[in-house]
Amino acid sequence: MITLADAAATRRAGAVLAKLVGGGDTIALIGDLGAGKTTLVGGLVEALGGVASSPTFSLVNEYPTPRFTVWHVDLYRIEREAELPELGLDDVIGNRRGISLIEWADKFAVLPSDHLRLELAHIKDARSLTATGTGARGQVLASSLEGELLGSSS
Repeated sequence: MITLADAAATRRAGAVLAKLVGGGDTIALIGDLGAGKTTLVGGLVEALGGVASSPTFSLVNEYPTPRFTVWHVDLYRIEREAELPELGLDDVIGNRRGISLIEWADKFAVLPSDHLRLELAHIKDARSLTATGTGARGQVLASSLEGELLGSSS
């Protein structure tokens, strides 16, 4: 578990992640409202040279960056699994032209077997970030992210 002191630290964690991701990566973002999921995405997109906006009214945002496209998916407002095909997730998850970041990814079974899972939570006046990976690539991303973040905090 990594402690993120504030929103700026959460954005920096996203920027660190931007250095590690590659085309086809899928990242699950799990956590309560206000835990920092969208803030982390903003830091990642900006570090890649793009501009992110909140997905409050859009379920899928596409951010072109010089390296690749970032698809930011927010499943919070999806109530039924039958609504998922309308989002076009099959076209973006695993697509080598970009990366997929899926907020509220634990609501439905949409994740590939190989992905990075980032859990953000409130702890007192700060946030915590826990990175776990499934599959070879997800495990490498989790380990690398934790190493970079823990190394930069000392």
